Amino acid sequence: MILDQAEGLAALRAGKIDVMDQVSPLQAQEMRRTNPEILQILTPLPPTISLDPRIDMAPFNDIRVRKAMQMAIDLPTIAKTYYQGTVEPYPSTLTSNHMKGWGFPYDQWPQDLKEEYAYNRWPLRSFYPTQAIPMDLKPT
Repeated sequence: MILDQAEGLAALRAGKIDVMDQVSPLQAQEMRRTNPEILQILTPLPPTISLDPRIDMAPFNDIRVRKAMQMAIDLPTIAKTYYQGTVEPYPSTLTSNHMKGWGFPYDQWPQDLKEEYAYNRWPLRSFYPTQAIPMDLKPT
């Protein structure tokens, strides 16, 4: 087991180890540039950020509110800005859309389900028409 990240990357590049996880998106991007022969499989990055509302309490006990909240998350912008274009801009299974047989890849989802994950901030407004909901949030 190699605990030092730099030592692990050097061992991977030298062919001394075959697999390494928890490589940052920027390190993976550099690895693609310097060592294109190394196969990379995208997996979700730990730790993940999660919003876990209590669905036994209003307003979160209404599935329409939860769907509207999901739609208000601009996944393409997050993928482009926060992850600097190193991740895909749509949901994946617990493993990765690149690991076949472990779930249903996004491209196989029914269109109505894809629409529930498409960025659309207006459904949330329909639940709170009098509330001041910022409609021009920008990633920082």
